Amino acid sequence: MRLMKALSTVIINLLIFLTLVGMIEGSVRFLKPGIGPQNLDRRLFDPYKYGQTYGYKPSAKGEEFGAIFITDENGFRTSSRALQRNASGQIVVLGDSVSVGVGVEAEQTYPSLLEEKLGKKVLNASVTGYALVDYVRVLESTAEKFKPELVIIGICLNDVAPTSQANIVAMVQNRKVQGETVPDERRYPNVVVRTLRYINDNYFDFNNFLKTYSRTYLFLKSFAADTARDYFSADRLYYEDPKTIELLTSQFVQLKRLLSGPTSLVLVIFPYEYQLRADSLETLEPQNIIKAAGRRAGVTIYDLYDGLTDYLKVNRASSKSLYLFNDPMHFNAVGHRAIAELLYGYVNRSG
Repeated sequence: MRLMKALSTVIINLLIFLTLVGMIEGSVRFLKPGIGPQNLDRRLFDPYKYGQTYGYKPSAKGEEFGAIFITDENGFRTSSRALQRNASGQIVVLGDSVSVGVGVEAEQTYPSLLEEKLGKKVLNASVTGYALVDYVRVLESTAEKFKPELVIIGICLNDVAPTSQANIVAMVQNRKVQGETVPDERRYPNVVVRTLRYINDNYFDFNNFLKTYSRTYLFLKSFAADTARDYFSADRLYYEDPKTIELLTSQFVQLKRLLSGPTSLVLVIFPYEYQLRADSLETLEPQNIIKAAGRRAGVTIYDLYDGLTDYLKVNRASSKSLYLFNDPMHFNAVGHRAIAELLYGYVNRSG
């Protein structure tokens, strides 16, 4: 009898708890509709599309960061209003999740908006999680096939960091990262955060689970930590390594060699939200290193920092207005529109 009574009490308390959690979650979703999930859809990926580099499957449909995701016959993200291919005027955009446009509809991404403005077919060959070596492998497979007049490669500061890519590769190939993962003390100086990271990476990936299903978690996380600053500080460490400029230079040289004839190449640097917020020359050291590597390799670099800074000043807006909720690097629809305007002006000036 006592056991049944205790069990009933536990069940009632559990139901009350779940009801409260549900009410809080529903309230957050209603009051903060801008908070979207941060999920990836494994079904979209082809693990060995470009040999050692994964890509998106052709004619696939899924969801990334809560936005519908559709690919064309080549496995490139496409929109419902995409132009028909025009061999005489074709542009290829290559990058990571920033250029993919996770979290926004395909029509709102800068490649789609650029296509509309230029009236030329823009193929978005970007894939979430890509790094520099992936850009080289994709161009090896696509440059000759599509013969674009212009290749735009979106460079994100974490393109030299192996951490995020390793996790995505493991997800795409449906396997665990080999060996025990020990969080870098420099990247996670707080011992509590470092311990949680260790548990998350080695035992139960609660972070991705909660980012996918709980808006309350994402909302509370925005108060608990400055995600944008922390991501920037962590990725900035790679640029303190003197080998980074050599890595960048060698990869840029390979990219340049893959394009022949009249094809132009421009590397576009996307700033982190914290960099625009801090508005400090000190935070721009990663960009300076990327641009120095570009000069060594003889490639054209277009840094969006100044253009986006001016955009914010003219519109009297905050840096967060350009990015997804509490996101360090991924742009929202407003940010993609600003980027498209800047790139449209740049392409027209460059002829």
